[in-house]
Amino acid sequence: MTNARNRSDDRPVRGRGWKYMAGLVAAGLGAGMAVVGLNPGATRLGDVFSDANAGIVTGIGIGLFVVGLMIAWKLRPGGPASRGEDEPGKRERMQAQRSMLLWLFPIVTLIFLYQSTRAIPLILAGDDAVSNYMSVLLPVLYAWLAASVTMGWDGNSRKNRRYLEDELTQVLRARAIVWAFLVLMSGTTIALGLGLWRLELGLVALPFALAAAGATAGLRFAWLDREAGRDDG
Repeated sequence: MTNARNRSDDRPVRGRGWKYMAGLVAAGLGAGMAVVGLNPGATRLGDVFSDANAGIVTGIGIGLFVVGLMIAWKLRPGGPASRGEDEPGKRERMQAQRSMLLWLFPIVTLIFLYQSTRAIPLILAGDDAVSNYMSVLLPVLYAWLAASVTMGWDGNSRKNRRYLEDELTQVLRARAIVWAFLVLMSGTTIALGLGLWRLELGLVALPFALAAAGATAGLRFAWLDREAGRDDG
């Protein structure tokens, strides 16, 4: 007898049209912000749009573009989310979306890391502009996001635990975290050594160490998940 839980339901899922449009709007807004931030002429506006502000706008724009594009793709007309899905199909789709985020977070982090290297000397020189502190903290925030998605601590993972948690996920997570821990210990040790030599170099190295650890957790998990999928195939 066919299990009713595994049957696909081709009836359209209601209430997704506005979310699809919101995803497109967010992607368009993010793309516009990224273009403005990357425009070399924008930094010539002086205090209104400094280099640090341009980096923040670029990073936020890329984040909005990625998230909006993922939402729009997920809810596109005729896509899997616009119809009823069986449980294995939904599980595969959500795990693929998680892997995509873990590949993309390090790219955004790199942009913020570049800005942090410019902001820390300004802070040490007495420039207490909020944009400088944001430039330093944002790559660390993205490192935490990558680690949170890897560990299943983010809201989406907690909400959809039945689709994103299984024995294989726990094994891959443990292997990824071991690598991230080694990178974190190595990076902070190097930052300490640089800080004892020259304080500003140690401070500059700290965001790199934290970002590298978060990116290692995410990328290692996504890579292992990809290899596991190939083996299953």
